[in-house]
Amino acid sequence: MPPAHETLAEITGFLVAYPPFSSMRSEALEALAAQVEIEYFPAGTEILSQEGEPAEYLYVVRKGAVELLDEGELVDVLEEGESFGHSSLLAGLPPSFTARAREDTLCYLVPADVARAALAEADGVRFVAATLRSRLAHATARSHRVTPWGTAHVGEKAQPVLVVPPETPIREAARRMTEGGRSAVVVSLEDGFALVTDHDLRAQVLAGDLSPDDPVAAVRTRRAPVVEPTRLALEALVELLESDVEALLVVDDGALVGIVDQAALLELDGPSPFLLRQRILRADGVESVAAAVADAPLLVVRLLDANVAALDVLEILTTVTDAATRRLAELTVAELGEPPARWAWLTLGSAARREQTLATDQDNGLVYEADDEASEPYFRSFAERMNERLARCGYTECRAGVMARNAGWRLSVRGWRELYESWCRLPSRHNVQLAMIGIDVRDGIGPLDFRATLHPLLEEMPRRHEFLDALARAAVVERPPLGFLRDFVVERSGEHVGRLDVKAGGVLPLVNLARLHALAVGSTATRTVDRLRAAAARERIPGETAAELEQAFATLCRVRLEHQAAQVVRGIAPDNHIDPAELPPAERRELKDAFRAIARAQKAIATHPATRIP
Repeated sequence: MPPAHETLAEITGFLVAYPPFSSMRSEALEALAAQVEIEYFPAGTEILSQEGEPAEYLYVVRKGAVELLDEGELVDVLEEGESFGHSSLLAGLPPSFTARAREDTLCYLVPADVARAALAEADGVRFVAATLRSRLAHATARSHRVTPWGTAHVGEKAQPVLVVPPETPIREAARRMTEGGRSAVVVSLEDGFALVTDHDLRAQVLAGDLSPDDPVAAVRTRRAPVVEPTRLALEALVELLESDVEALLVVDDGALVGIVDQAALLELDGPSPFLLRQRILRADGVESVAAAVADAPLLVVRLLDANVAALDVLEILTTVTDAATRRLAELTVAELGEPPARWAWLTLGSAARREQTLATDQDNGLVYEADDEASEPYFRSFAERMNERLARCGYTECRAGVMARNAGWRLSVRGWRELYESWCRLPSRHNVQLAMIGIDVRDGIGPLDFRATLHPLLEEMPRRHEFLDALARAAVVERPPLGFLRDFVVERSGEHVGRLDVKAGGVLPLVNLARLHALAVGSTATRTVDRLRAAAARERIPGETAAELEQAFATLCRVRLEHQAAQVVRGIAPDNHIDPAELPPAERRELKDAFRAIARAQKAIATHPATRIP
């Protein structure tokens, strides 16, 4: 599909059939079409990158298809006439999705200024709202989770409302609005509610035929749209935009709770993932980043209160760290100047697996393209500043020294490849411990794509029998804290007497098992759940075992995160030491079941050569 050369009439004729262009005046549409650029994208081309640079165009699919991906998972497929990039373009923020050509694709590109003008019209606003709603629904249906675009509920944003009977004189209703500082009054009718606004009174009384002595019910207005208090604020905002009204009434089982307008819905004064990430990416300095990150613990509490699944909370928390790291990297490059070679900041450990909790430290590295010594001083300075600034933002320094400022974790591409090779060739206990951190790696910050180096190494792992055997031995070192009678084994002395370390005794053994089984089949998956599923799909472990371990992992993460959230509420630094006696009986049983599942999986490893299971 070569690049197209189309006439103005052909471009206009195509656009007029699709929103938001279908309602534009012909003169305005022709002016817009005259500035359209046409670009060809071969299949597989990444057009917009999630967390990348903000969109500079509104993209319209002319021929072909474009897929939208959220962290690599398919959200939607756009076909001819459908548009993308407008949310990023309007907000000036990185795209929420990756847009990739699903097949050879031709797109119209509408320049930013022209697109913003078109989208600012009433029909353009409704188009943005409709596509936002559609993609929100796609993401929710795909993952059964609240998306990181905002988790506040309408009930939290509802403001008190002034209600008057229908026979109240307009003069009296206006007086009460003035005294109460309200811009609207709700009229209670037999079949619902009517919303009378300042605008209605000016248009129909001061500039119209109604008298101040007429009943307020005489003001001509349509029934006010209502919304339940449990609706997400973002969904309600979309509904408000689509309805082209000034406010929504919040009604719970027929009872009027309050009123929300666009300003109230956007003013999510409690921490929300969307606004927290926005604050971080717009921060003007390290202290501003730190101030925004400080809201992350309260965000976790709020997400758990909203019954968001623990694994999703961990992922959302990781996106906050990603945003902070990205912004700190931008600020550091601005100070030091452009790097002398292409580079990538590497996230390691739990953050690489997108399983970060509130009790975490830094695990990171740096890779750069050049092998010459001239590049080293720049990247050493860059890494030192990054590690120090991450610490200032609350990410404590790794006690084991797994940080980019240390030369062993700051290497060229060739250096990283040789490091991985040395771990596999000489799988000593020390090297295996390092490998279990360094193999869990994710880039994404910086222009260098480290996956091209890492993935081939991971795909070769099934042939590394000696290394896999060493990983297997390491995977059974830490045992779940269950005694002979299957009761919990707790610490008998020290600071955490009477408690158990749910991370060391549960999460890490399970993570190690999942990593082992995934590498044994050459999987490049990073998340623990994805690794278990990959191992089951390739018959490395039975599907029942994978499902059992997945459930165990969800239980452990929930118990761990709820424990940390409770500590945050009490003003205590979060940790991983849980008192089993404080858990409800049902949770104690679930925790025991999780530990037993891990013990069974470890037993299978201990009784079979790692490279020959099952």
